[in-house]
Amino acid sequence: MNASGVGTRTGKLWNRTFVFCMLISGLANMSNGMLSPALPIYITALGRGTEIAGTIVAIATFLSMFGRGLSGGWSDKYSRKTIILVCLICTVAAFLLFCFADSLPLLILAKCLQGVSSGILTTVLCTIAYDTLPPELLGSGIGMFALAGSLAQCIAPSIGTALARRGMYTTLFLSSAAAAAASFLIRLTIPVELTAKAKLWQEAKRNGTAQRRGFHISDYLCRPAFPAAFLLIMNGIIHAAISNFLAHCGLTRGIESIALFFTINSIVLIVARPLCGRISDRRHIGWLIIPGYIAMGAACLLIAAAKNMVPIVIAAVCYGFGFGATMATSQLWAIRAAGPDQRSTANSTYYVGGDIGLALGAYVAGALAAAVNYTVMYVIIAAVCAFSMLWFIAY
Repeated sequence: MNASGVGTRTGKLWNRTFVFCMLISGLANMSNGMLSPALPIYITALGRGTEIAGTIVAIATFLSMFGRGLSGGWSDKYSRKTIILVCLICTVAAFLLFCFADSLPLLILAKCLQGVSSGILTTVLCTIAYDTLPPELLGSGIGMFALAGSLAQCIAPSIGTALARRGMYTTLFLSSAAAAAASFLIRLTIPVELTAKAKLWQEAKRNGTAQRRGFHISDYLCRPAFPAAFLLIMNGIIHAAISNFLAHCGLTRGIESIALFFTINSIVLIVARPLCGRISDRRHIGWLIIPGYIAMGAACLLIAAAKNMVPIVIAAVCYGFGFGATMATSQLWAIRAAGPDQRSTANSTYYVGGDIGLALGAYVAGALAAAVNYTVMYVIIAAVCAFSMLWFIAY
């Protein structure tokens, strides 16, 4: 039994639970990845404006962040198996509801149900996977686990967009529901024990000695994980500026093949994440975080000056390495700082930082682009990269 009482550590990276958790993560990312680019198209087809799509996504993101923040405390206290099964059932129900969601209330309900359940699922699932790993392979495990999501994100948005453009919305939603249902079936084959804290709580309830206590923020936010979560806020700001506005930036500059950035970036990311995870097991995280922010800053400066595809391609390579390096190592930092007994809460705190960063970055980058131009905006985002690196060094 490992330190957190979750399962048996095998001393191997590729153990059964870890592999099955990766499969569930990949399928969950497939279902969500197909929906994300297709939802605005579907809402527009229903006669609604694009601002409605933005509002629905914003509401769902906020609720997802709230649910993710609670999930760490829940998974340390209750059955992780039950939490994941409930999340997968809610995810399937959400995609089935989309098949009939032709009004604004139903669309909001479906998207919020999907967003909250997916946010909780991601947090709890990765904790179960990491709990099976020995400490000396934790960095490699984090890098490899993220690979499932990266692979899914290479495929899913293209499938979702293609189906939506052909008006095959029911097929799209049923395909997403099928992927989530497959995750549910795989989940049934994974044994997950209660954590040590959950066992104590359940025993106290049976004995009638469980003490009732009110809401305590310390049950849901992990203070040792705050520094790593701060770095993820910065990463979220940087990523939002690129993922949300690069395509329009290329359009305004007449760069027709700007979408190639995301393809190249995904390929580099697939290679970088497991490689960086392996390095983080052998070296101090600064060996990756510092070069990672330098690479992301260089990518932003290249985009700021780009007038053709050459700097865009170079930027895609730099950004893929930088993002992969800083993501893998910052999560490792959070988990190591918290220790095994707070791993769930550390993961939830860490991911909440990412949600805050993405929301803040979309707003700030959009305001900057409107107030000045894309060149100045990406130079400022490069300064965010430099600030993040300097803050890490000073910390």
